[in-house]
Amino acid sequence: MKGLKNRKQYSPEFKLQVVKDYLNSDKSLNDIANEYSIPSNKSVHGWVKKYVDSGYDDNIFNSKKGRPKSIISDISKAPPFIYESAGIIKSDSNDSDDSALLKKKIEYYERLLLEKELLLKIQEDEINLLKKKRSEK
Repeated sequence: MKGLKNRKQYSPEFKLQVVKDYLNSDKSLNDIANEYSIPSNKSVHGWVKKYVDSGYDDNIFNSKKGRPKSIISDISKAPPFIYESAGIIKSDSNDSDDSALLKKKIEYYERLLLEKELLLKIQEDEINLLKKKRSEK
């Protein structure tokens, strides 16, 4: 674990610049690593592979690592069919009788229900796709 403390982290822009320089030149991985002061050409190789595997997507290095805390990070962006299938009627009323705590609890459970509905929909779509592929064989 000692080596992890001193590991340099590179920005997404830097990685993309290094990868494009490598792909657009006749330089070797070692040459590129030395030119950009990267200790190992394995890093450059990994970045190039990731970029090529992504279909040359310039945003590939901007993605966050790890699992998101919530599928629906902003409940207002949930697709309408999720609300409908969950039986939730969305209203914009600001009734003063509702306490802030009750509103937070409702939002939490709505988000939880919406996430479960979305996951269920995704899984149903995957099952249907697999069934379709199986029947085509």
